[in-house]
Amino acid sequence: MRQSLIELESKVWSKLAHAGFEPMVEFSAVDSLLQPDDMLGVICFEGADVVAEALVYESGNFCVETDHHICLHLYGKSGDFVDYEELRDACYEVFFDIVSDEDLLICKMEMSAAVQSMPLRRLERTIKFTVRCTEKAEVEDV
Repeated sequence: MRQSLIELESKVWSKLAHAGFEPMVEFSAVDSLLQPDDMLGVICFEGADVVAEALVYESGNFCVETDHHICLHLYGKSGDFVDYEELRDACYEVFFDIVSDEDLLICKMEMSAAVQSMPLRRLERTIKFTVRCTEKAEVEDV
């Protein structure tokens, strides 16, 4: 399961970079939020739920389906909040890139309206989505 999470993070990372965001993970250095010329995309894994699990006796495989909940915090450029259209277009690009990815099984996805983050002096939007993953592991003694 660890491998699929790494692949999922890598896929989301590349989609953010393609749309013009500077991708970072949730616990990145705070000073990176102060870079004025970059739109920022922060990837936050909010948790996972086990949806189903099964042991297949014929093959000796144990299968688990999990829903991974991810939140993307997308920030415009630092300054005077004038980059609304650029941020909107980049957010839509990320949203539709994720939805249209045939390798991802998206169960739910939503995007917030833009708000002004006064402490960061940036516009902010969030995209929340749930991805379903299936993992298999061989069980030796069945």
